[in-house]
Amino acid sequence: MMLNSLAGIVKTILKRLPKNDYPVLNTRLFVLIWLHLIFDKSLGSLRDLFFRLNHQGIAVDLSTFSKASKNRDYQAFNQIYVSLNSELKKRKGKREHPLYAIDSTVITLTSKLFWMSGYHQMKLVMGVDAETGSIGESHVHFGFSNDESFADLMMTTVPENGIAVEDRGFCGFENLLEMSKSGILFIVRIKNNYKLEFSEEGELVYIGSKKQVKCRVISFCDLETKTEYRFATNVDIEIMSNEEIAESYRQRWAIEILWKFLKMHLKLDRLMTKNVNGVTIQIYTILIVYLILQLMQIPQIYGNTLLNKLRYVNLILSQEGNLISLSERLFSSACM
Repeated sequence: MMLNSLAGIVKTILKRLPKNDYPVLNTRLFVLIWLHLIFDKSLGSLRDLFFRLNHQGIAVDLSTFSKASKNRDYQAFNQIYVSLNSELKKRKGKREHPLYAIDSTVITLTSKLFWMSGYHQMKLVMGVDAETGSIGESHVHFGFSNDESFADLMMTTVPENGIAVEDRGFCGFENLLEMSKSGILFIVRIKNNYKLEFSEEGELVYIGSKKQVKCRVISFCDLETKTEYRFATNVDIEIMSNEEIAESYRQRWAIEILWKFLKMHLKLDRLMTKNVNGVTIQIYTILIVYLILQLMQIPQIYGNTLLNKLRYVNLILSQEGNLISLSERLFSSACM
């Protein structure tokens, strides 16, 4: 049973991790250091982190940590991420038609070490439950690619009876056709220059000249900006009216807010390592910290937003010194 406090969640995570698998930097300590790096808003680099840890009595070298980040399998982080995400979904319960906002964000890679490997950017593609904040599938890709190339992968993020809400980057004909064939419900903004033709029934519309995709197309106009928005959907009108389709698309903004939070407060735009494996571990750690913040509860006096919770965690860290010391106290008290 996952507890609601930071201490309870961290303790539950650490119980599953080995503490004697490496002589100097075991997996439990390795994960804790990464978690502390992302949680602590005052840290801007690995050197800042290890200067503080070493002067607080944590005898681990930066070089040892860097080598581990480059060479160790990130499956331990993936397992924590999957476990926390499952717990969040379980707590929120099932709904008839959950909305899954699917989008991507790009991080520019500035290190020459990445450039020498042919990588100039990294793309994180993810699906998020617009109401609960739980995460579906997430994919990290190094190099240039458009959103449409991830469409097949992101289909697996939508649960049964869920509705995929996607922007124009995912609206290729093949994507729409594949989702229709697979029975996946979707709301996708389409380009205004797509050819549309009413079907024989008169209620649905063919999209494109080949008439392969048949669905509802709803048009709305923003009078203020004089912009027309067109949404293609296979959601039956008895389930969602035209107005509800437009409102559901507006909820896609939840993932844009998430990107902003991850970049501003959880170091998504500050990559700490200069290798693919290390960056992948950092991405997983960022998502783990986000899920911990979603799951944990704090005294009402501090507020209840994600940022309030993060500030509360930083208050605890300033009192404890670091997350490693907190975890040692938790396990030592459990043995007494």
